[in-house]
Amino acid sequence: MQITLSICLAAGALQGVCMADIKMNEDWTIDFPSWATLKWQDYAAHIVASEARGVDSADIVIACTLINDIEKGYNPWNLYPGRWHGYGAPDDKDRQAVKDALFRDACLRIPVYKYVGNFRDAQYWNAVNMIDDGPFDLYIGTNGRAVVGVE
Repeated sequence: MQITLSICLAAGALQGVCMADIKMNEDWTIDFPSWATLKWQDYAAHIVASEARGVDSADIVIACTLINDIEKGYNPWNLYPGRWHGYGAPDDKDRQAVKDALFRDACLRIPVYKYVGNFRDAQYWNAVNMIDDGPFDLYIGTNGRAVVGVE
């Protein structure tokens, strides 16, 4: 199998040169970290909902940053109010962003931010000298809403 796969890839499998049936084991599961229970995913979706409300493009940014925070040592169950201060009612997009972020490939293009929050958060961080005047990544949403990422 290994040799066949190597030959197929070298021959151009991505261009459709090799064709094969892919069989999935019905018992196949994804092993998320032990803290990433369904209850935790719901908890995280509430944070995403508040922090990215009205800025759908930032849902995945917030979700990836939550997971980065945990990987840096934050307690998965003390993100709100310990690290994050928003906690809103999630919609399907917020919940999906958390699920997607658990598949780390979804976060590959997301910068590792020191701070991520709404525009008011960035104004506060600037006022108390937590951050300087930029540069920042700005995610724009509806009705003038924005999420700011600070690397």
